[in-house]
Amino acid sequence: MPNSVPEFWENSLDRIRTMMDSVKKGKVRVLTTSAGGRDIYLVEYGEKQDMKRKANYSSACAYGDLSVYADKTEDIKPVVLLVAGTHGGEVEGITAVLNMIQVLETGKDLRGKEWKFISEIKDNYRILLIPCFNPDGRARVPFNIVTEVSEEEVLYYKHGTWKDGTLIKFRESYRAHPVLNDVEFLAGYYNDNGINLSIDNFFAPMAEENKSLMKLVDQEVPDFVVFLHTGCHRHGKLLPQAYLPQFIDEKIHRFDKRLEERFKEAGFKYYSLEEHEGYQTGKKLYPPQPFWVTEAIHHSCGAISVTYESNEAVDDKDNEYSLDNILDCHFILFEEIFRFVPEDGPRVYR
Repeated sequence: MPNSVPEFWENSLDRIRTMMDSVKKGKVRVLTTSAGGRDIYLVEYGEKQDMKRKANYSSACAYGDLSVYADKTEDIKPVVLLVAGTHGGEVEGITAVLNMIQVLETGKDLRGKEWKFISEIKDNYRILLIPCFNPDGRARVPFNIVTEVSEEEVLYYKHGTWKDGTLIKFRESYRAHPVLNDVEFLAGYYNDNGINLSIDNFFAPMAEENKSLMKLVDQEVPDFVVFLHTGCHRHGKLLPQAYLPQFIDEKIHRFDKRLEERFKEAGFKYYSLEEHEGYQTGKKLYPPQPFWVTEAIHHSCGAISVTYESNEAVDDKDNEYSLDNILDCHFILFEEIFRFVPEDGPRVYR
């Protein structure tokens, strides 16, 4: 691992603002402000499209023809939304989106590496990018790579401490929500109101950030939404989901298989949904599965909506999980999304 942060990997709020100033081919706007009053940027490539809406998504489902919600004719470009930085301590996705912006602007990422396929097809899509959905949490995290601090400090800055000063472990972080009145140190997992944006009450969102996100996906009707997180002990994986229609679940599993094949071809280790779900076969039926932001987005607009988790560039003797490899894995993900949507995405509603 490098002792200093390479320029292509720097992912601070200051770096995000600098990147926003460099956007020329796309459009930058503030989607909303966070609970702490920080700007949440949305970068748009391609023009917003009129899909001749006559009904909301649920009403269109009840009618039996989703084209009254979004009439996705052949002249309507597929819409892809990438969301990073939902948890402020999971910085790899922020890095990936900033590099993606550079590719869309110049054809090369911040390392100078060319991504020809994306450059060639980008004008065939409307591409929406949120570099950091939770700037409040990111502001409380001092590192750009987890190896800049100790393992205990990683946990401290990601999840915080309870009132008694004990570190909050991953699963424990869900026992109170919002957590603001239960913690001594509010870490990167939450916005300034102590809300974990991944697991808000999406039927009556507490967070203004999520209200704006739900409004965005309803207006844009994306075909594919991916939330970029960290937490895989291999190079990458998709998280299993619940409460989805069978045809969407099948599409996600087909995409997962394609992604697994691409990772293997590139020499990267992938944790497939089949393997992940097989590990959970003994799970009790109670308590029920949580209702995540990914499911909320699908039921708002019909999109394929997934969470991708990357490795967090941990140190190892062979440098297998290097910064370069982690970033390359994200671009494999992005390429496969662009390939998948026209072929097997939720495009044909009739």
